Amino acid sequence: MPHNRGTRRNPRYVGLVSYRGHTKWVGTHPSIATYKQAEHERLVELREEVDLAEGRRTPTVMEFAGAVIHENGRITMTWPDGQRVRKETGRRPSTVRRMRDGLKPLVRQFGDRQLDSFSRQEALSWALPRGRHVQQSTRQFFNHALDRELIASNAFTCLGAIKRTRRIDRPGFEVISDEQYERLCRCARASRADSYGLILEGVILAIGEAAMRPGEIFALNHNDIDYTAGLIHVHRQLDMASGLTGWPKDDEPRDITMSPKLRSHLQTMPRLSEEILFPTPRGCYMRRSTWSAHWHSVRAAAQMPGLEFYELRHRAIQWMIDPPHDGGLGLDIQTTAHIAGHRDGGYLVCSTYSKLAEHRALARTRRAMDAYRQRAGTPSHQPPEPARVA
Repeated sequence: MPHNRGTRRNPRYVGLVSYRGHTKWVGTHPSIATYKQAEHERLVELREEVDLAEGRRTPTVMEFAGAVIHENGRITMTWPDGQRVRKETGRRPSTVRRMRDGLKPLVRQFGDRQLDSFSRQEALSWALPRGRHVQQSTRQFFNHALDRELIASNAFTCLGAIKRTRRIDRPGFEVISDEQYERLCRCARASRADSYGLILEGVILAIGEAAMRPGEIFALNHNDIDYTAGLIHVHRQLDMASGLTGWPKDDEPRDITMSPKLRSHLQTMPRLSEEILFPTPRGCYMRRSTWSAHWHSVRAAAQMPGLEFYELRHRAIQWMIDPPHDGGLGLDIQTTAHIAGHRDGGYLVCSTYSKLAEHRALARTRRAMDAYRQRAGTPSHQPPEPARVA
């Protein structure tokens, strides 16, 4: 109801309108009719201002991530749903799980904080002591908010963190020898009393001879193998955590030529499934926990308990680029990169795997020099004899 601050003969009606806890002054009017008209106009203005302000309100970390912290401490979220990606097929389920796992520390500690409330100093102090995984997920999360124009800048970018050195780049890393590779194959064959050991050996040959990724190997079906042409058609990849198949890495299917050893083994390998080439003993797709148990028994029997299964892929790529007189295939860099599924035109193979053969470079140079001397008819260099003192 309006309040009359004047008199009965000279009224001055004033009052307030309210909406969702917000109020607006109506003003001074000489009659009830004009006051009611102004009250309606002020209420419309107040509703527009409040609704627009709430629509522009910066969401909290939990709201933007669609996160829920359950009673047992478990966190579920919908992010990164709605975030732009470069691939037409979207992100793989394993990538989404990794991004969500990396964001959980931020949600757990700052779930009720608004996205634009983080200062640069606070972002650095919180993110730098954490691992690279958490830093990447947090940076992408705020990049998503920046893309939606919810924040003016990303305080979690350019953290200056040291990139984790890959295993292949660490000092002292060496590709396994041919003797170690053969030992692994023998131990895989003898790891089981039944014929399933031949399937385990086939998995090792598939990564050690064809440089396939583990997910690509376990997604192979029998109809993906063309024994007549000697080709493996790679057009799927298995998510070993969920058991679902999807596109291979970089969405690039490719064909791989089988080595005679791999081809012969696949033809004699037992068939435990009408569809899957490398199934579990029960004929299902391989899961990460199941394969870890099989692989651990094989590498322990081969006296290489610290060997990672993925390192056999390094062995295959090195074997492909090594020259024939060193026991390799002597393939060019671009062909090897295509077999391995790299889309960089051979840069990774040239910059990384070529370095692994530096210890062989001196021996190759000496052999080349000796061959050159033989062709030129010059004697090999002999150290000068010491001068005799009379």
